Amino acid sequence: MRGSSMVDIGARNELVVLDAIRSDPDGGSQSEVIRRSGLSRQAVSLITRRLLERGIVETAGTLGGARGKPRTLLKVVPTALLAAGVHLDPSGIAIAIVDLEARVVAEETLPAPTTAPEADVARIAAGLDAVLDRLAREGWRAPDGGTPAETLLGIGVASPGSLDARRGLVESPPWLPGWRDVPLTELLGAATGRPVMLDKDTNAALTAELWSGRRTVEGTVLYVYVGAGVGSAVASGGRVRAGATTQAGEIGHLPTGLPGTRCGCGRLACLSMFTDVAGMLERAAAGETLSDGAPTSAHVAALVARADAGEEGPLAEVRGHGTALGEALRTLISVHDPSLVIIGGPYWRLLSPHALPGLLERARSTERGAPEVEIRSSAFGDDVGAIGAATLQMGRALSPATLPA
Repeated sequence: MRGSSMVDIGARNELVVLDAIRSDPDGGSQSEVIRRSGLSRQAVSLITRRLLERGIVETAGTLGGARGKPRTLLKVVPTALLAAGVHLDPSGIAIAIVDLEARVVAEETLPAPTTAPEADVARIAAGLDAVLDRLAREGWRAPDGGTPAETLLGIGVASPGSLDARRGLVESPPWLPGWRDVPLTELLGAATGRPVMLDKDTNAALTAELWSGRRTVEGTVLYVYVGAGVGSAVASGGRVRAGATTQAGEIGHLPTGLPGTRCGCGRLACLSMFTDVAGMLERAAAGETLSDGAPTSAHVAALVARADAGEEGPLAEVRGHGTALGEALRTLISVHDPSLVIIGGPYWRLLSPHALPGLLERARSTERGAPEVEIRSSAFGDDVGAIGAATLQMGRALSPATLPA
């Protein structure tokens, strides 16, 4: 089975069956697949046989029942298909190749984007080719013998907003001054010869969570993304809600109610005034500004190291980040009524030891919050943007919703 021909192999019904099998990571019986898919037993049996022959699905033991013969369990083969993800971030460009369980097969980090987007796109295309070639040289093969390049479904790109996902246009992301109205999917598609899709980094990160933790997505899930700034994304019924113009989740100017100065937008104590990393670094350095562009994980790690050492300014900044984010979460929880809140992003692991206690205290306040809501940190690290971008492409390629009924 070659990834590039997925849309040709049985269209909607085949994708419906594959999605039904994939929805249970421990494996499900054919009867369960029939129930989930709504298709006839004959259709599911025929499609399942084809998927087994192609090596996309495998048997995973049997399940005994009180009546009748044991049921054979079906499970997706993770290495049957791959997708590539690219995270376009001010501090660097990350490339990840992931399998059907959102596990990273290979990854690469490129220098930060420049003011020449077309040259950056060429670097991304060359970097992707290099990663695929390296995998092939290392002997990676799909169950049907396909090479990494043959098995790749396509490329997803995650970028800071603002952007137009439908047109594949990067409009005016912060910290990327040369990237204005860049037709990224068109350029990268032409450079690689592969399907490309674009979405916000917040939506990509939440998609990675949904793809890898399918048993926890029945209700509403709120994701808070902690990077150079903060953003959010919301999913319900396992689908991310991007909004009419892909701008949902822009929470930087959410009022916190904390003591603070007036924001450039005119409001008092906006969330971004406490959580934008550039501002935190400047205040902790007694007025010094960044001299080398956008803040990076190295800057954040240095700030946290000073907080660990007990320096008053850095410690106040990191704790203040958590307090402000907790106040924002109280509002977001009351608006979205989620069953689960996940906090992640490239800088959260660094900040969380000092930021999480204050965040939980504020977010769980009974005054306005919902103390029963589960709030947890993401299992992904600073590569969540690239992993999420890959799962976005995987989801579009394999979702029955992408094909006409």
